[in-house]
Amino acid sequence: MSQRALVTGAAGFTGQHLTKLLVSRGWEVHGTVRSTPSGVEGVHERSVRLDDWETLAALCRDVRPDVVFHLAAVVDTVETPDLGALFRSNVEGTAALLAAVQAGGTTERVVVASSAFAYGRVAEQPGSIAETVPLRPVTPYGASKAAAEAIALQWWRQTGIDLIISRGFQHTGPGHVGAYALADWARQLADGVDVLEVGNLDVVRDYLDVRDAASALLAVALEGKPGEAYNVASGVPRTMRSLLDGLLAAFASDAEVRPTDLRMRSVDQPVFVANVSKLRGQTEWTPQHTIGDTLRDLAATSRESAATRNVTK
Repeated sequence: MSQRALVTGAAGFTGQHLTKLLVSRGWEVHGTVRSTPSGVEGVHERSVRLDDWETLAALCRDVRPDVVFHLAAVVDTVETPDLGALFRSNVEGTAALLAAVQAGGTTERVVVASSAFAYGRVAEQPGSIAETVPLRPVTPYGASKAAAEAIALQWWRQTGIDLIISRGFQHTGPGHVGAYALADWARQLADGVDVLEVGNLDVVRDYLDVRDAASALLAVALEGKPGEAYNVASGVPRTMRSLLDGLLAAFASDAEVRPTDLRMRSVDQPVFVANVSKLRGQTEWTPQHTIGDTLRDLAATSRESAATRNVTK
């Protein structure tokens, strides 16, 4: 397999780390962005809307990628203010990209990044969420990812072009921002709050370092089996309370922790942990970062962002 990649969503959290990894391995990397560049040196970027069929087709003809990593998406895991934008991007955008890949005629493999939210409310025993669990999404975002998977697998059966689904569980690490629990806590702590507002700390979750998530995507691209789905996760159950304790230690913070109803989620499951035996058994991938590494690096980049915000005020 040669080494020219197209990464959609190159400026996203995982996209930035994946493109850095590919460039470091000697790949020629092309990426799509919306308005903000990735900032990753060595990536050839194009500003493209996911639902722009003609521009995507022209991009694939120009780039002639050997491998396509489809990461671009509207990511809204619980509440979705604009359902039209969500489904145009995540569902129609997937169809448009795959049509462009087929028309381009050079791609050897496509990795479509789905999400553990496609599983929805799982009735299996805690920690046994394997790829065979039926998809029963309970959020619009999860439904959009389940629909994108169905389109992708139908396309693979029809075209015969190698395609793999990755189902990412939660991940964090350096550069994580937004309204996600650990990223939000890190922002608050970096801003020096005396009271840290949190949600439900008793739920058990599966967090993976974003750098290990990126290496897992490369591993399934190189070693995965066509038509298969792979959980991308740590497989390690951790309470949100233990993750918060680790983040407080990384910041050396003694902030008061205060649960608030505004940060509670009605769709939360008590335990949501992946079975990663398929990923580990069919590829040579192993995570390289401890949770301590992850939280320390998240704290460091959050401090840098806070310092920048303070300078620009």
